[in-house]
Amino acid sequence: MRKSICVIIFYLVIILLMVEKGMAASNQVANIPSVSDEVHIAPNGVSMPLGKILFVRKDADYCAVKFTKFWTGKTEDDRYAEYESYYQDDKTGDFTKDNVKFRKDVLSSPKAKWSLFGHPVVLFGVNKEIKCGTIRLWWTGRGSVYFFKRYQAEGDYGIELAPTKWTDISQVNVFDPRIKWYRYDEKRERINIPVDQLWEEREKER
Repeated sequence: MRKSICVIIFYLVIILLMVEKGMAASNQVANIPSVSDEVHIAPNGVSMPLGKILFVRKDADYCAVKFTKFWTGKTEDDRYAEYESYYQDDKTGDFTKDNVKFRKDVLSSPKAKWSLFGHPVVLFGVNKEIKCGTIRLWWTGRGSVYFFKRYQAEGDYGIELAPTKWTDISQVNVFDPRIKWYRYDEKRERINIPVDQLWEEREKER
């Protein structure tokens, strides 16, 4: 019996450490307000405005994510979002094909109602993972998308993100020269770009 209790306590401590680490990592992106007309690019992730498409690339796999709704629950700390994802698994990046896999889901991050050893804990009703085919990315509120999975240590896992001005999957082109891809970069300064100016620099270069 004592051994079982020790094992349970051990796993609870591990979970708490993972949660605490995740909360610290999320500060750079989740605390950025997802203003309706701005894209926020942090060292560890990107925050997108509502209705704008974000490209995700891992090697030759392509994904498109669009947030369609943000809302809060009883408090501002009860965060929810609805999103759509489109996954192209034939390595072409062509989202006009019939083999594109579509998903619509709700993300949830309710406020912790109790704590353990002084750490907030939420065990139920949590969904902080954006799913797009084989790609999984961490979400912590509003339009936040990270370069890694939930509980994964911060770092470069080959995930690239590219914010766009497009609002419909029929408009997208992953090979458009105006698109700029970002990877995890702990040395990058936070960038805030009005969405209507997102491609201005690239368009001037053409």
